[in-house]
Amino acid sequence: MAELVHVNKDNGVAIVTIDNPPMNVLSQGVASALLQTYRSLADDAEVTVIVLTGEGDRAFMAGANIKEFPDALGNPGVALDMAQAYHELMNTIDFFPKPTIAALNGYTLGGGLELALACDLRVCDKRAKLGFPEINLGIFPGAGGTQRLPRLVGEAKAKELMFTGDAIPAEEAHRIGLVNAVAEAGEALNAALQIAQKIATRSQPAVARIKRAMTDGAHLPLAEAVQVEAVLFDEVFQTKDSKEGIEAFIGKREPNFRHE
Repeated sequence: MAELVHVNKDNGVAIVTIDNPPMNVLSQGVASALLQTYRSLADDAEVTVIVLTGEGDRAFMAGANIKEFPDALGNPGVALDMAQAYHELMNTIDFFPKPTIAALNGYTLGGGLELALACDLRVCDKRAKLGFPEINLGIFPGAGGTQRLPRLVGEAKAKELMFTGDAIPAEEAHRIGLVNAVAEAGEALNAALQIAQKIATRSQPAVARIKRAMTDGAHLPLAEAVQVEAVLFDEVFQTKDSKEGIEAFIGKREPNFRHE
């Protein structure tokens, strides 16, 4: 059986590629393979940034595997188990200790968009179409989409996209803040890699604490959230990289971060 997920590592960046032709749909097998892949990369000292993409140029991921849905019809609890399995994957990526970037080539729909939303950053090519078409099946996004999309683009726009099921083009996705950048056709991965390689040169203890501060503080009252930040700010000053960075600035030279 062909591997559903491939990993290539280079200069601190891991490219994770979903390979489930023709449209890279989120089957249970793909979800399991992705979960195992991210768990293995979490403790991989060679990897500081993850770029997630889909094989080919037709789709990053054109949704979930609808053929796996009929078992849930009229059977309470089956869809609940399905959703919780998806949430385990999405939460693993969302709370991953290293930066994650989604490179969106082509259709990014349903579960594919939910997967992209779990990443820290998103880059698409100008041919990409993004949306949640689940309403056309009489269902709705169940892998975190109803929660992550409004936090990113606002409640009204998120409701519009999910109520109508309409897909939006790349430039519209960029305008509303759904994606960070739009690349030329076929260049989403290269554009994402440029960002990843820049992040990989930064102090990873500092990058990790930025992510933790934002994640842990996101749902706290401001007074509590800034205290979370303060604790992590103190922690980062105890790293070797902070000593190197400050001494390099004072000495007017480039820092040599060792991610320690």
